[in-house]
Amino acid sequence: MKTKVLINFILFSLTLQTFAQDPNWEYLRKENTGIGGALHYVVQGDAFGNIWTGGYESSEEGSLVRIASTDTVYTNWSTYSEEYLPNGLIYDIAFDSTGIIWVGSEAGITTSGDGLVWTHYDASNTPFTSTDVVGIAIGAGDTVWTAHGDSALGGVGYYDGSNWNYYTSANSGLPSGSNLRDIVVDANGVKWIASDNGLISFDGTTWQHYTTANSGLSDNDVWEVALDDQNRMWALVGNAVDIFDGTVWTQINESDWPISNVQARSLAIQGEQVIIAEGASSRVLLFDGTTWTSEYMNLSIFDSYIDDSGTYWISGYGEVAKNDGTGWISYTGYNTGLPTNFNEDIFIDSKGRRWFANGNGGIQVFDCPKWEVYGPENGGLFPNPQTLYSTTIGTSITEDADGDIWFSYDGTSGYIIHVPNGDYWDYASWTTYDNTNSTPYLQFIGELNATDDGKLFALADNNAIMFDKVADTWTVWNMSNGLSGPPYSLGSRGNAMYVGSYQGIDVFENGTWSNIDLTPQGIEHVLHIAFDANDNMWLGTTTGLWKFDGATWTNWNESNSNIAADYVSAIDFDADNNIYISAYNTFSWPYYGGFSYFDGTGNTFTTFLDGSSPLAHKQVEDIAVDSFGNVWTLTQSEGFTLYNPNGIEGFECIDRTLERTLSTGDITFSEELKAINYPNPFSETTTVTFAAGDTSPVTVEVFDVLGRKIKSLKIKEVVYGKNTFDLNLSQHTNGIYFCKIASSKWSTTVKLIKN
Repeated sequence: MKTKVLINFILFSLTLQTFAQDPNWEYLRKENTGIGGALHYVVQGDAFGNIWTGGYESSEEGSLVRIASTDTVYTNWSTYSEEYLPNGLIYDIAFDSTGIIWVGSEAGITTSGDGLVWTHYDASNTPFTSTDVVGIAIGAGDTVWTAHGDSALGGVGYYDGSNWNYYTSANSGLPSGSNLRDIVVDANGVKWIASDNGLISFDGTTWQHYTTANSGLSDNDVWEVALDDQNRMWALVGNAVDIFDGTVWTQINESDWPISNVQARSLAIQGEQVIIAEGASSRVLLFDGTTWTSEYMNLSIFDSYIDDSGTYWISGYGEVAKNDGTGWISYTGYNTGLPTNFNEDIFIDSKGRRWFANGNGGIQVFDCPKWEVYGPENGGLFPNPQTLYSTTIGTSITEDADGDIWFSYDGTSGYIIHVPNGDYWDYASWTTYDNTNSTPYLQFIGELNATDDGKLFALADNNAIMFDKVADTWTVWNMSNGLSGPPYSLGSRGNAMYVGSYQGIDVFENGTWSNIDLTPQGIEHVLHIAFDANDNMWLGTTTGLWKFDGATWTNWNESNSNIAADYVSAIDFDADNNIYISAYNTFSWPYYGGFSYFDGTGNTFTTFLDGSSPLAHKQVEDIAVDSFGNVWTLTQSEGFTLYNPNGIEGFECIDRTLERTLSTGDITFSEELKAINYPNPFSETTTVTFAAGDTSPVTVEVFDVLGRKIKSLKIKEVVYGKNTFDLNLSQHTNGIYFCKIASSKWSTTVKLIKN
């Protein structure tokens, strides 16, 4: 009997792989969120209904991507810093009968049985003369066959579970000068290989070279090969498909299709369904078992796939798309993750959700592990609440005392979106304010902040615009009726709003304005205003960090401390009231910058600068600290750099384990697999089995996806080897949970799915 077992070995960290450079640092970028980088050369599926692709940006930046199509969750195995895979240019993905994954890239082939520990094969540990693994096929006994591009150095690789062999024209009957493109293994164990020099087969003994001169092949330029359920080989030659059943050749061509001048590059078959995709011409041909139809996709298509449910998939430049019979849905970097690495703001709300204002993607919410993206380029997958002239630039996010979320966009129309109770998924409850239903001065919004008594402030051009949520009125404040100078920043304390300017702070409270003159202190350009738990006011300025305790001003700058820079762009506090700042100098050479933190006393900071630390960029423009102690820094043009001196925490929701299909006799415990649970999913109760290397008592803790502990127990009687206990979660809502089992010497985590 075969049973589907989800293998779980999850560390409470984003850095799950053995290659992590530093567990205290992590990065959130376009390349490791959503569908990853811009180029998707492969789309493939596994036995569990997940769709896989590779998002390539450069050889150092990209990711292997799993799309859980049932709930549209994206999981990334990044090449940026995390180094799960050695290269982001992924050509093919295959799974053996148990679910072990094999990934072919321009740097070789990489494999994993659990998603956490990866093994890489290239010219250094195999006979490969070319590491361009353009095709992968799984043969009998889960042997692995690979096709390697490069007409001079390419060949066919073969892995028997222990060793690699490599066939080239020098040591086999493989035709010389052939640039290989794809490989499949048929039911008889025959390997079929596509090349620009005809079709090649290998039955384990004999190599056969099929060309237009000796077979029914209509063109020697074979782009891809596939097998149907009758074990017939289909060879895609651009303007036709040549089909060979081992004896007779037949053909499908433009006389069968509703379009002409076909230059197809990809082919996939599932039952009676067929998809043929062109590359530069951006067209697909779909066959439902009876009729051929064609569609224009406005997409440079690289690969195609049909899943077990009959849904057509394509991948290409900047996009992965599917058609389940109701039309095409596109997944891009603009509706699946962080759209670009240029950002304007980061905000962490009271529920721990991360919000980002992106420089070219609007507004995103990361409710781990799911993303939603609100911008004009999100393909309609989520709302774009801008009703007039849309802009791709999101600018600011804030939360008021009622838990309502507000976010804004740049542009002449001016947009502020109100999300009651922070229920972002309740789109019908949103209210959009622009310069037609608020005030004509609502445009070019730079920052949002709210007071406790229901007043939202927005910096818009040279105005501070106030919306009174209770009275439902808008007021424009400027230098003619309250402000002492052009506004730079906003900071709230109770019912008061503080507006920073060049050398002063204007304070609005109880309907009136007052001013704090900063010229005696020599403070210039108030860039950020924040209040700590002790009600001290902290200012980020171009003259360093300032603190005012109600009586005394204190300044930290480069001349009296080791602060990162004098230009302090943002301030935040952790649960222990430590102060974190972002600061940089990009105005005079040599440029530098980073972030600093301290407890508010003395002149010594812990400071990290670009170049001397893993920080991604010197221009750190914003900073936020979450409830786990992770420090989020907005590193200009380089996404977000995360730091936690105790190790990055709070990302249990990101599950990089692999689903595996194992026979019951195959379930063994090892360093990679210490615990499993069954059934999984379950409705009320599940049984957890774990392996212990000693008899030390263990602690069991169950967490929800936000990292909150919901259950704990102690198991004192532990035996060496297999141990079992039951978990009852009947009192808890359906969803994903994590069960951490730990002794004084080891720990492991099991993912629980309650439905």
